[in-house]
Amino acid sequence: MGLFSRTKPKDDWEYVSTLIPACDKLFARREIVPSRRAGIVFRPADVPILNELRSRLGPILHEGEGATKTGFEIMDDPHGTRWVVLDDGNFGDLVSSGYTVGNAIQAEGAKEHRLAAVFQFYRGANFDGVSETSNWRSGSAGYFIYNYTFQAYYPFIPGGKDQSGKDQRDRQAELAMGHTMRKTGIRIERSLENWFALWGIPF
Repeated sequence: MGLFSRTKPKDDWEYVSTLIPACDKLFARREIVPSRRAGIVFRPADVPILNELRSRLGPILHEGEGATKTGFEIMDDPHGTRWVVLDDGNFGDLVSSGYTVGNAIQAEGAKEHRLAAVFQFYRGANFDGVSETSNWRSGSAGYFIYNYTFQAYYPFIPGGKDQSGKDQRDRQAELAMGHTMRKTGIRIERSLENWFALWGIPF
């Protein structure tokens, strides 16, 4: 199971949902700005729900009492993985829908094919902790990544490209955001080696 395998895994909602009150605080303090986009990334496989996502997810997200009505589309990235990209102006509903999609995939026997739930945000005017040398400017995008294996979050902040055109990540900004996330009660992956870069996010 990985880093936290000593204890029985809990339902992902216990950890995924901590993003809602934590981000409410960060939004209120203008440290980050909410995005309406999120996504679940998984490895394609010959499993019924993964082959029928479009028809399966419509009723789950759009019908019945408590349905979020979150919009979604299916996308492939350049790395051979597939995404359910979600769109919702209500951040709480966006997080809830992300959990619902991941949980539906797990319930249909495709748990091991899930990789992460990814929530986009933007740097707010009041975010502190990074120097002027950082490329992560106010209004630039970042991502909260929930790793299903470790049942923990970490920040991923793209930092542009180097002189050779290779993608870079802004480690300084990630460390500052990780510290901020931990203080707001979000479970953060403890090993920096497991803060995997996730290039090719389609939003």
